[in-house]
Amino acid sequence: MTPDDLLLDKVSQWVAKYFQGARCACCTFHDYNHTRETVAAGRKIAKGMQVSADELETVLLACWFHDLGLLHARDNHEAISAQIAEDFLTKHGVSKEKIEHVKICILATKIPQSPNTLLENIVCDADISHLGEDNYFEKNTLLRQEFELNRGKLYNNVEWWELNRVFFQEHQYFTPYAHQRYSAQKKLNLNDITKRLKKSKEKPVDTNEGSNT
Repeated sequence: MTPDDLLLDKVSQWVAKYFQGARCACCTFHDYNHTRETVAAGRKIAKGMQVSADELETVLLACWFHDLGLLHARDNHEAISAQIAEDFLTKHGVSKEKIEHVKICILATKIPQSPNTLLENIVCDADISHLGEDNYFEKNTLLRQEFELNRGKLYNNVEWWELNRVFFQEHQYFTPYAHQRYSAQKKLNLNDITKRLKKSKEKPVDTNEGSNT
């Protein structure tokens, strides 16, 4: 392993233990699996954008830490995640400049996303890459559970699919690589959401409706 690989290996193991220790029953979507998938997408997009090894490390560090704040609070969790990253990386001798870049990338993922640099663009695209994956509706079921648990509200299907439709239409991928990689499937997913919304509107509204069809 190179020194950079050693740091990332330490981070991945520490983050896994952090999730295990938190045992957050309300994080059905934003769990360790989502973090691992975000890291994998971040690596793929970063390489597609041909960033340097140092920039790739920044992206991966930000992806590993980006959602840890959710284990403590829903509101402004990005700031908490950034602080957790700073505390860990400082203890492991990472430079202040690198830590600031990691923190800024994490903060950029706050919805609505607001990236300003290439690395921020990559992390934001990685975080929402599931919109353009063919398993989106499996992830959507987990996200719906998380929304209902944390907001104390049961969404009927009209409400839920309308919420999804608006989010899809307002979202954009920032990097050319992510746009090329994810946009086609994202369009298919949006078409499916639109069909589900139309079908739901044709049925009587049931406020306790739990189906994802």
